[in-house]
Amino acid sequence: MSLLIVGGDSIEALRKRARIGGLRRVEHWSGRKTRDLGKTIPKETTVVVVILDRVNHTLVRKVRQESVRRGIPVLYERRAHQAGLQDALSMNLKALVDAIGSRGASPSDDAPPHGTRYP
Repeated sequence: MSLLIVGGDSIEALRKRARIGGLRRVEHWSGRKTRDLGKTIPKETTVVVVILDRVNHTLVRKVRQESVRRGIPVLYERRAHQAGLQDALSMNLKALVDAIGSRGASPSDDAPPHGTRYP
């Protein structure tokens, strides 16, 4: 299983918890650099976490569209709520991914409604 984190500045705690939870690979895109727009989600990515604070809105849109097309679940988090995300990563990310998939929702259901401004 592999995780892509888009946005956020200090993700070392998330990276550490994800490895404890059994993830082989954790990739991070800062979400502020123009070159991030040219990247594609790695093939082995199981779940994408978008940390909405200080992230390029165009990149969020691109990541959401690509993840929907490929059927990858996307979790949107604010930096202030990362404690809950850290707990989920360290305890059992596989169960989290399975729960997202089992409810029959497409990844776009987790996305903010169209026209919502990102904080």
